[in-house]
Amino acid sequence: MPDRQLLLLRHAKAVLGEGLEDFDRPLALRGEKAAQTMGRYMAENGLAPDLVLCSPARRTAQTWEIAAHELPQTELHLLEELYDFGSGEALLEAIRTRGKMVKRLLLVTHNPATQNLAVALAGSGDKALRREMIEKYPTAALAVLTFSGGSWADTAEGQGRLGAFIRPRELD
Repeated sequence: MPDRQLLLLRHAKAVLGEGLEDFDRPLALRGEKAAQTMGRYMAENGLAPDLVLCSPARRTAQTWEIAAHELPQTELHLLEELYDFGSGEALLEAIRTRGKMVKRLLLVTHNPATQNLAVALAGSGDKALRREMIEKYPTAALAVLTFSGGSWADTAEGQGRLGAFIRPRELD
């Protein structure tokens, strides 16, 4: 199998939880703009996913819905197990079991799981970007990791090459 790309998109900025359950928090206006910016970036840089795995929380679903307006239509799976704020192990398991045979897989998820997974998988690539990703993985940030050969079922820590780490504020 040729190289595979994993895109890890943290949800955009949400409103504070005043009177809302965490799961139900919508995007803030700033988040809506960032989601659109990231969707446009993905479209302009040939990063349209073949499959999207997304947390069903309102803010993650909205992030993808807005970003998707800039991209070709793709298959979307809302997965309860991606509503995760831990080590990223649940995200890795979703990649392994649900990644199918697609070339480019996008996850839209939450921190710290998104950051933890990105750092764990990035065994090589741009060291400065990796340091920045370790320091802070802001809302609507996107990590692009490439894996050589194999299948998503074989994905393991340290196998990915970090090619890009994009934050929406860099694109404004």
